[in-house]
This record gives sequence, C-alpha cells and structure tokens, in this order.
Amino acid sequence: MLNISIPTHYPMNSYSKMLKEVESLTSQILDDNYSSENLSRLSQLLKTSKEARQRYTELTIQDSLLHWESVDCVKTVEFDSSRSNIFNFPIISSVAAAIVALFGVWWFHSKDKNLAVIVQESHDTNNPVTSSNSALSNTSFKTKPNMVSAELNDSPLKLPFNSSLANSSRSKNDAYYGLQLLKEGKSFGEGGVVEFNGKFASWKRSEHLSVPTENGVLPKTGDNMLKFSSMKVDVHSQTAESSEMLQVVDVRNLNLGVENINAQIQTSLYFNKGEAMVGDSTEFALSIHAISSDENNENASIGHKEFNIESDVNPSTWEQIQQDFTLPTGTEFVIVSMSARKEGSNALLPDVGGHYADGLSLNLFIDGENIVGPL
Repeated sequence: MLNISIPTHYPMNSYSKMLKEVESLTSQILDDNYSSENLSRLSQLLKTSKEARQRYTELTIQDSLLHWESVDCVKTVEFDSSRSNIFNFPIISSVAAAIVALFGVWWFHSKDKNLAVIVQESHDTNNPVTSSNSALSNTSFKTKPNMVSAELNDSPLKLPFNSSLANSSRSKNDAYYGLQLLKEGKSFGEGGVVEFNGKFASWKRSEHLSVPTENGVLPKTGDNMLKFSSMKVDVHSQTAESSEMLQVVDVRNLNLGVENINAQIQTSLYFNKGEAMVGDSTEFALSIHAISSDENNENASIGHKEFNIESDVNPSTWEQIQQDFTLPTGTEFVIVSMSARKEGSNALLPDVGGHYADGLSLNLFIDGENIVGPL
C-alpha cells in the first residue's frame, strides 16, 4: 500500500477535498486495485487541475523511490557480464515510471486539452498468471530445477539481432529453457507444459499465459485467451513492446539434415487489444525461428521469419495472421513467439487495455501431402 504523506507546501487548513481524492485514486492505481470509473475520474481531475497534476507526479515519484529503496543490492559482476546481470529490472521500471510521470505533466502543457490524460503505474506491471499446474510458477530461470549449470542470461541461443525474440531477454530465456527441457527428454518443467504428438514433442506456454474475458475482450474460441505481459516502455525512443515465447517444437525425428524432406510449419494466430486511453493501433507479430545445435551444444537460428499485422481499435474483432514457414535443412527445433509494439507519444501511455492473442494453431506439412497436427 502506498504511504501517502501530505506535502508541506499545502497548508492543512486549505488542503482541498479534490487533492485528497487525487491521492486516494492514485494510491488505488499504483496498487493495481482500481476500476474503469476510478481511472476516468482521475483522468478528469488531472485534466482540469494543475495542482492535481503536480500532486499526482509527486506521489508517482514517491512510489518509484520506495520501490528503488526496496530493491536488493546487486552483487559485483565481472566486466564482461551481460547487462541483464548488472541492472535489476525493478530499478529500471521505477526510473521509467518517474520519467513518464514527469512526461505526463509536460504533456498537459504541450498538447491539446482534449487529449486523454496520462496515468502511469510505477510498480512492476508484469501480470503473473497462474497455470493449471500448481507446480508451474513463474520464478527466476536461474533457480529452475533439472536445468543445466549455465546461467540463462548468458545462454548459448543465437538469434538475429532484429528479431523481437532476441530483443526480449525474458522471452529468449523462456525459449532456451524449453529447448533444454526437450533436449534432456524432460516431461515437465516450470511455466509451461510438455506435450507429445506421435514422435514430436512440444514445450507449450499457452496455459501459463491464459486469462478469461477481461477489459472488454472476449476469447476468440473457448473460455480463455493468451495475454501479453505489460509493455516495456522506452521513453527516449517513444516505443513500447512486449514479447511472449509460445512454443518450442522438437522436429529432430524428421531428420531434415539427412533425408531429402520438405517440411513446412503452417501457423495461425489471432490478435486483439482492449480499449486504451487513446484509440490507436498496435503492430502485432508472429515470429518463427528454425533452430539447429552444433557440437558444442550451442543453439542458433538458421532461419527466421516474422509476420506482422496492424490491429484495429475495436476490441470485439480479432485480426488473424495465417502463414507458412519452410523449415531449412538441419532444423532440429522450431520456436514460435509473438510480440506487440507501439510507437510514438501514445506508446508512453499506460497499457491499461491489455493485448491478447487466441486460436494458436501449428501444423506440420511434410512433402506436400502429410499433415501432422495440431502440434
């Protein structure tokens, strides 16, 4: 719970009910315990009152500093350690929250008054989702059981630099973890489910990402849909992006490096987004990587394709990507992931509406006639 303190520059006898309401609403939003009515009310107060905006900024920065102080000290690392080992994400998210809060005050002075107000949540906005298996918890990959000794932040998974999967260390680690489970023949793991279809095995995270109807978005099929984690905001480049690793498929039994086989992965996935503070579109992408391993057990992408689509602003409709991907010779595993990306000043707005996917379908089409699936 955010501990709200009354600033000294507001005399007690003139401390308005309006500012107290701003404090209460801000506290609810920072604690992720608010309704759409709360959000609309706070937006209206910030839109009409300079004092309300100043107080909101103070509270947001105060909350960020509290998160900063609560972060454990990071141990000293070697000079050549990766950046993800040096910086702790809660620190980065707290700094970003403070910056975006200040940006909110500037926004009101530089943009049309009719534009939607910025309400920034300063805490870690990753939304944990409970899997159907109680043993599947979203804990640090470094503590996962049955794992090789190498730390995942230095995982030997080589991906193209312009790949959305490569640009998300969390999703990349999910992919590497799935690869290792399948290589070691494991039948279970954290954060997903190992499934078998004949001679093909898959590491699937669909259940771990599943949510029911929310934010005005109904699942395309069934009772659940996939939810993206909250977008990571880059204030300087004015971009926001989220990436999720969906599935790793073991296709080693196809012997694509030995036999003259033509194999395609046939994919289909629907995308949608909830109502946002500003009615703008999001670029969604379905990404496929063909992975091969060398004698040193290093995994590298030997083929990659991303299929993109722009969302509309209507949460009652879904946009579909349906594409085929030919597996290069030597493919041993296939990684399927998805991403959502926004650009421009609206990318700095809170991701209150959420981004979703549903109806993931993977089929293996062999030699133009045999279909294996759904995988």
